[in-house]
Amino acid sequence: MCAARKTTAGVLGAAGMTLAALVPAGCAAEPAPVAAQTPPSPSVTDSTAAVAWMNGFCGAVKDFIEGNNKMTSATGETVEAIKKSTSDQLGHYATILAKTVDGLGALPAAPVPAGETAKKDFLVKYTSARDKTMKAKADLDAAGKNDTAAQARAVEGLISAQKDTHGALDPVAAILGAPELKTAAATAERCRP
Repeated sequence: MCAARKTTAGVLGAAGMTLAALVPAGCAAEPAPVAAQTPPSPSVTDSTAAVAWMNGFCGAVKDFIEGNNKMTSATGETVEAIKKSTSDQLGHYATILAKTVDGLGALPAAPVPAGETAKKDFLVKYTSARDKTMKAKADLDAAGKNDTAAQARAVEGLISAQKDTHGALDPVAAILGAPELKTAAATAERCRP
């Protein structure tokens, strides 16, 4: 019976090469145990990045929806009061749209191309809605206090802006063609209803 075993004598530099002690003649050498350091699986890393990205994407849209639900209707007894109420409504809408555009714009690059496509599509729609809302508010605020035509144009501007956002209210539906993001959306907290 052979008492000597192959042992590690040292590690050479960054190459990670191992020297083995000499084994007495007649003994079979056994492979030295190697401490395997496995890096995190790319799928785990990608999955974490995808969930974080989906949280940001869904979160920006969810914040918009919550802000939109808090928007009050324009009311008033006089044209001037209705104009002020409409201006306030447009101001609220412009604020939540600007926050959404900033949130989407701050997202890092998507982990897969389909996410980047969805982000760009949503950014175009929310930016267009923001710009229309800001223009409608500026035009209304510049109009005379009894200008009913300006009031009508402001309402048309708001409706046009809302049409833009209606095509960008479901971030999960926008990424269904990307299995990685679809899976990430299922666990992303901000993507839950």
